Order: sequence, then C-alpha cells, then structure tokens
Amino acid sequence: MEGHERMREIKERFGDLIDEETANALARYSPNLEEFTKISEIVPGKVNIRGKVSGIGDPDIGREIYLSDETGRVRIIVWDKEVYKKAEIGMTVEIHNAYAKEGKKGVEVHVNRYSIVKFLE
Repeated sequence: MEGHERMREIKERFGDLIDEETANALARYSPNLEEFTKISEIVPGKVNIRGKVSGIGDPDIGREIYLSDETGRVRIIVWDKEVYKKAEIGMTVEIHNAYAKEGKKGVEVHVNRYSIVKFLE
C-alpha cells in the first residue's frame, strides 16, 4: 500500500485521537500486511485472509459472510453493518487484522473495528 493512501486510511480511522507523528509511525509500520493465510490453514489468532464472497447470511440472524479461496471456505462474522452491506457474491475481499477462533461449526473469523476490509471488485 502506498504511503499517502496508508496515511489517509489511518487519519480516517483515528481522527483526532492521534497526532501527526504517531500517524506517520503507524503508516510505516505494517507487519505482514500483504501476507495472507490460506483458508484451510487458518488457526485461532490474528489473521489476514483474501478470498471471494461465496455466501451471505441472513441479517436477521447475524451479520455473516462466507469467504472462499482455492483451499476452502470460512464463516466471517462482521461486526460493522456497513461492511456487511457492501458484500456481494463473487467480490474479492482482503481482510487484515481479523481474529480467528473456534466456533460451533469449526474455525470462524471475526472482523471487528480494528480490522481493515478491502473490497477489490
């Protein structure tokens, strides 16, 4: 990600909570930002994943989407209503800084306010 774009993203996310120096430091610091875990290799803990939206759950039950790659499919729990609304079947999505944990149906990924979600298509 280019530096100016990263700075804009940080300023939008944190607003007046951080100063310019801290924003610059955060923009330079991006460990494993471009490394993605294959869905079949997801284990509990912090995770970055990329895949295509292969399913969208019923919003009356919970905000969930299903993401697939060449290795499998995973349930994504989305806490942000706006992110959930943007998802469409077939879209490619990158999710950074999500949290995987064991759920009732196996490993699931939680996208919260600290996660970065990019819709590429």
